[in-house]
Formats: sequence, C-alpha cells, structure tokens
Amino acid sequence: MKKTIIIVVSLLLLILLALYFFVYPKLEIVSGYNAKILCSCVFVSDMSQEKAEAEDLGFSLLWLSSNAVDKEGKTVKSNVLGMHPKMAVYRKGLGCTLINNTDDDDFLSKSVEIDSESYAPEIWPTQNVAGSKTMQDAINMAFDEGEENPIYRTRAVVVIKDGELVGERYGEGFSKESKLLGWSMTKSITSALSGILAKRGFWNPSAPMPVSSWQKDERGQITLENVLQQTVGLKWDEDYANVSTATKMLYSKDNMGAYAASQPLVSKPGSVWEYSSGTSNILAGTMRQAFSNTDEYLSFPQSALFGPIGARNFVIETDATNHFVGSSYGYAPARDWAKVGLLYLNMGNWFDNQIIDTSWVATSVIAVAESDGAYGYQFWLNQGGKFQNYSPDSYWMNGYQGQQVSIHPEDNLVVVRIGVTYDQADFPFDAWMKEIKAAAKDL
Repeated sequence: MKKTIIIVVSLLLLILLALYFFVYPKLEIVSGYNAKILCSCVFVSDMSQEKAEAEDLGFSLLWLSSNAVDKEGKTVKSNVLGMHPKMAVYRKGLGCTLINNTDDDDFLSKSVEIDSESYAPEIWPTQNVAGSKTMQDAINMAFDEGEENPIYRTRAVVVIKDGELVGERYGEGFSKESKLLGWSMTKSITSALSGILAKRGFWNPSAPMPVSSWQKDERGQITLENVLQQTVGLKWDEDYANVSTATKMLYSKDNMGAYAASQPLVSKPGSVWEYSSGTSNILAGTMRQAFSNTDEYLSFPQSALFGPIGARNFVIETDATNHFVGSSYGYAPARDWAKVGLLYLNMGNWFDNQIIDTSWVATSVIAVAESDGAYGYQFWLNQGGKFQNYSPDSYWMNGYQGQQVSIHPEDNLVVVRIGVTYDQADFPFDAWMKEIKAAAKDL
C-alpha cells in the first residue's frame, strides 16, 4: 500500500512538473493572444464576442481562457484559470494594443484621425459586384463546405481584372465594409512603406540599418535589404505552437522591434534566409526615426499609402510603445487589401501618381537566392514553382490561417482571399486559382 502511494504521488509530481515546465509558460501566450485578438475582433472588425470566441479563438489551448469585454472602456481582459492576466486596449484609428508593462498616459492619449475627404476617389462601385456566373461560381468554391465542422471559414473574396472589380463575396456576418485581419500580409504593407521612405531618401537597400544597438558589434553589417529579405542572420524561432522568440515578441513584449533587434547574430548577414516576423518589426520600429514626432509617424501609413490609393479603412495596430506591429496586425476591408495588390500590379503607380518607385517594386519580386525562389522584399514568390496554377511571375501577400492577396501580372489579375482556416494547407489555393483564372479569361 505504502509503495502504491509513493508511486501515485511520484506520478502526480511528475505530471505537475511537466505542466509547470511545458504548459505554464504557454499560458501567458494564450492570455495575450486572446486579449489582443478578441479586442480587435470586437472593436475593429465589429464582431460579437461570441462569434470571435467560437471562430477566431476556437482552437488549441485558447478555450482555456476567461475573457471580459468592456464595451464602454474599450478594453478586453483575459486570463487562464486566473493566471497570467493580460489586457488589450482600443484606440481610434490605431486598433487594439496588448499592454504588458506600460502605464504611459501618452500612449493611451494617441489616436489617428482619418481625413477621408483627402483620400483618392473610390474607383469601384459602392454596391456589391456579382460578376459573371462563371466568376461567381469560381468565387463560391472558396465558401462551399458543410455547415458542420467547417474548415475553410472564408470571410471575403475579391477579384480584380484589368483594374476592375469583377466579383466578390462575403461570409455570414461580414461585408465589404468589414475590417479583416491580414496577419502576415501586413509584412508586405511594411515593405511598401519601406519603399516610400526609400523614395524620400530616408534609407536605401544597400546601406546598413540605422539601429543604434547594432553599431557596436557585427550586427552593424546588416543592411536594409537583409532585413527586407529576412537574411539578417539573427537568432530567431518562428514557432507559434510553443513559447518562442516570435510568440514572446507578440504577446509579452511592449517594444516588439527592439526585442527582435536585440537577438544575437548567429550567421553572416545575407547568407541564410529564415522566415522571421522580427524583421518586419525591426523595419516598423526603425521607421520612427524618419519623423520628428510620434503623431507624424502614426499618420504615415494613411497619408503616404492608404490615402493616395483610396483605401479608407486600413488600420495598422501598434505595440505598447507606439511602434507599428509591421509583422502581423493589419486590418482592412477586402477591397482595401485588393487596392494594395493593384498598386503593385501597376508597378507602384496609382492613376499617374507614382507612390512607390517602379524600381522598388521590381526589386521586391526578385527572389532571395537562399529562399529557393520563394521570397523577395516581404512578398512570397512563385519562382520556385510552389503553385502549379500560378504563373512564375505571380507573387502574393501571405498571412496565417489562409490570408492571401495574390498578384498575377501575366493575367492582369489580383485575387484576395481572407478567412480563418486553422491549418492553411486545408484551403486549396492552387486548384481554386485555376478556376478563378479560367473565369477571368472569359470576361
């Protein structure tokens, strides 16, 4: 009997130790993820708490958390069994920010006023566009699945052919006005903003990055192009199933860019390609140096990019130090995402307004040798033949859970798909694009 008790107690201790070392560290990430994403779902995307919890937070360990939404104070608090409480706060024009250690009143006072009257005029009809039957049938493939145990959870599809909106559809509860999360498609927005600053003379691809903490060691060799191409050589772990540098950055650090920049050098800059959300936040954080004050910096995406293309409803969220989360937190209606794709299709030109230099766009889609034809300046490329039904010159903005804005110069086509597909591989992008392209040729 005594031996049995010892065995049982020992097993319990082993279980508790395993929980402490392998599960407990993840709880901070769970709380942070839930607070931030739920806040944005409710206050940016205008979703109900119930729908957001069922769909956007309906996987992995996220169900363990308790969430409290304060509609009046525009905050969301989350914890897991009372542990690791986290809070996210909404600010007008800046969306939601996860608060870890900051209590800066200046942070809470910031907002961005959108002067939509100064934006470029709308180029597409204000009503929904149905498109041809063939095109609509192709679009519908992205939504066609059983109501029980859905996998795709497609929320929006927009198709642009020859600059015209030729078809669109939205999931239940969403519309052409819904601001939808692009996740890592935001990296491509950060690349575009980097190109605008290069046009202004703030930096150039071959020059070392102006990151002060790098100037005292070998990291001072890292160029802007290294950061854009994700060949910085910094230690990084882009793992979202475990506690990693990526998850620590997004859910436990107030200054995300500074945290990413603080990582040690493990390979020669330019020699190894490694996908890293840290690079995008280093870019976004360093951009702040181009502006005399925080307000100018926070208004920059609207004044320099979204306004000139008439993308009236874009929101790029910030971290708790008022630096844009250039890796992950861009929200916009599907039509606004499509406008960025169209800008790139037209080589940075918007109705005779050259917003991004043609040379920058062209260089953005030159593959990094170390990526086997898969990556450029924070855009994914098909030069390695990932997709059979995408042309070799096709490229795309790509985001977690199946977000994609694909740009097809050969077909003069832009296709947007936004959804919540827990395993991105479950959405048949290649087969679907074959049908979209076939329908586009019949227009």
